[in-house]
Amino acid sequence: MPIRTINALALSLALAITPLAVTPLAAFADEMPGRQFADVGDFRVAYREWGEPGDPAVMLIHGIPLNSVLFSRVGPLLAEQGYHVFAPGQLGLSYTDGPMDADHSLKGQAEIMTDFANQVMPGPYILFGHDLGGGIAQIMVTDPELKEQNQVRKIVIGNSAVLDMWPVPEANAAIAKAKSAEASQIFSADNVREIVKNFASAGLMQPEETLTDEILEDLYGNYAENESTRNHFIEYLKAMDNRLTLEASPQMVMWNKPAMLLWGVHDPFQPPYVSGVALARIMPHATWEYLDPSHFYPLERPQEVVDAFVAWDQQ
Repeated sequence: MPIRTINALALSLALAITPLAVTPLAAFADEMPGRQFADVGDFRVAYREWGEPGDPAVMLIHGIPLNSVLFSRVGPLLAEQGYHVFAPGQLGLSYTDGPMDADHSLKGQAEIMTDFANQVMPGPYILFGHDLGGGIAQIMVTDPELKEQNQVRKIVIGNSAVLDMWPVPEANAAIAKAKSAEASQIFSADNVREIVKNFASAGLMQPEETLTDEILEDLYGNYAENESTRNHFIEYLKAMDNRLTLEASPQMVMWNKPAMLLWGVHDPFQPPYVSGVALARIMPHATWEYLDPSHFYPLERPQEVVDAFVAWDQQ
């Protein structure tokens, strides 16, 4: 199994991985159950669900520019292992809808995710945040108000925004465009298709094989069909602020429950030797697992993700 537990001080080993045999993506169905919606305060939260009630609950939070489709291959595999999985969508990156003047920042998203969990999910749960979803997860368990409201019993953070080590250059370019007077023209339906596809492709080792027509249609659909979603996307970009994780990340040192850092080694956005090392030094008690692929590994190597998750949870 191409997964190895490492110590932060031995990270150099991660850069010398020998690729191992992996299950071809063709073996995985893009199992995307019908999108469900939950009215949570002022928001209509879109989410996907796999598994059976009564099984241990897991919340999966995606990042930018994907929606819950990021977990379309991981969700059913976790359900097969006996987990009840929920993957809600962020406001501005999915079919989730709400007031245009809502807080689109990671703090605002953390509030929505906390309220969603309390209203929709049964009891204590494992929280898995990837990319900006990892930043949201950090805020959920460190913010003075939110940490008292949620029932997170374990946490997984993957290729995440950490401290002030984001936004990445690709996102900074998009943020500048979102703040311009021409934002609505720049982020037209056709242009958003290219922006999303190019961003997603840059975080994959095999983009053409990984981004199937079904995956792309799920990503594009709401942007193309709904001007409101494109406007929420603009607000999301404008609200990106690394001061939120600059405050939250150091507080992860106080997290005293089980934790795993799950990093794709070939990540061009949040490389393990930068953001991964930084978070590992803050959380020396956390298990660190690394995978051979790039940033969006839940799509590219779903079985490896699930193998690592289950082994860690059951240890």
